[in-house]
Amino acid sequence: MLPRKRPRLSSVEPLADFCLALTFVDGQQLRVDLSQDLQRYPGLKPLLDPEVFCAVTLGDEGWTVEWLDPDIQLGADTMYLDALAQISSPHPASAVHTGH
Repeated sequence: MLPRKRPRLSSVEPLADFCLALTFVDGQQLRVDLSQDLQRYPGLKPLLDPEVFCAVTLGDEGWTVEWLDPDIQLGADTMYLDALAQISSPHPASAVHTGH
């Protein structure tokens, strides 16, 4: 179910294979696989370094996911929609939904 307000994160954790565990302020937990996007978009290629990828943090009070070096930010709303799209993908291994 889509939230009534823009989704905002309370935590983000790096996982194996360029995935992120996302927890939103409403308690919803989602997993998003960024591996294909990191290959597809030149601006995200620095995140293919596992050490860089694992340095992910919350930015802008939970409105973004960010990597300070190389200065990359992704919106919490984008992460939310991508995670939902992966859940509904015909490839169930691409996403795992937990929580509410």
